[in-house]
Amino acid sequence: MGNWNLRAVERAFGEAVLDVQGWTKALEIVTSITESHGAVLLPVTGGTLRTLPFTEAMMAPFETYLRDGWHLRDERNRGLPLMRKNGVVDDLDIFSAEAIGSHPYYQEFLAPHRLRWFGGVGIFFDDDVWCLSIQRRVDQDPFSPAEKRELATLSNSLSTAAALARTVGGAAASGALQAFALSGTAAALVNRHGKIFEANQSAERLLGGDIRIKAGKLVSAGASLFADLELALSRVLNGRGATLHPPVPLPRKGRGPLLAYLGRPPDATISAFSNCQAIIVMVDPEARKSPPESTLRAVYGLSDAEARLSVQLSTGEPLEQAANRLGISKETSRTQLKNIFAKLGVHRQAELIAVLSTFLNQV
Repeated sequence: MGNWNLRAVERAFGEAVLDVQGWTKALEIVTSITESHGAVLLPVTGGTLRTLPFTEAMMAPFETYLRDGWHLRDERNRGLPLMRKNGVVDDLDIFSAEAIGSHPYYQEFLAPHRLRWFGGVGIFFDDDVWCLSIQRRVDQDPFSPAEKRELATLSNSLSTAAALARTVGGAAASGALQAFALSGTAAALVNRHGKIFEANQSAERLLGGDIRIKAGKLVSAGASLFADLELALSRVLNGRGATLHPPVPLPRKGRGPLLAYLGRPPDATISAFSNCQAIIVMVDPEARKSPPESTLRAVYGLSDAEARLSVQLSTGEPLEQAANRLGISKETSRTQLKNIFAKLGVHRQAELIAVLSTFLNQV
């Protein structure tokens, strides 16, 4: 074993706390210093998401890991008690070399990707447990006892970085929630388990009748989940990038439905360790006022067509339905929406609604 500069790893994780684009860079540094093939950050408690950081070399294995359900039957989880105790665990702590040679996890999942050995560094903070999973190929040696002792020294410092990242991410998410509140827009923050852990006052005022929050979930008066919302939320949590998702209608008795817009926080403010992994913006179309087109044209420089579309979207109406109402094609509506986003400095329809709500409160 060469001299490992683990301080470089600690610095990289520390820098990633304030620059969320740095997590993948930190994993690349870990991989290089430990002379391994790749690395990935995996939650031990809670669900595994496609948005977790990993090195480029781990892209294909990680896709297989999720696609084929190996994350639901990860045999390396048998070593978690040792990781909790020692700060590190590897394959030979769990299985013999003979068992590894015939075990389906190693032969059916890892072998096609030319992978074999791993070293797992424990990351512990709040009530969460994570694993820095460092991967080596079949043509490399397993981690030696001396190397494992080196890796174990990382556990405390990486746990500190993770705790700080959660604090920073929490502050950014709370700021976003407050911004929605200032515009009178109902919004709630969702963690990676798909549960609401914080809602602003506007959401609390909007909910409580036919629709309310129970055990971190939006439920109907009969305490049943909204299946369409749960499916859409799963897609958001497991997606990448700032995709615009259509609103999900939440039926109410004797009234029109609430519209729930789902999205991920901006990439610049979210990390794997952040509590907030999604935002739900709720709009009551019956209560939403529409801004006058002439004012939108004057204030934001919108064209006549863009102003008309903005008025429709400000009520929470889906883009396709707004296009049909205005008698324009889907392609035209998408082009106009892109122009509206650019002129108002937003990226999602939920953000557009929030900006227009703020505007309405000022006129």
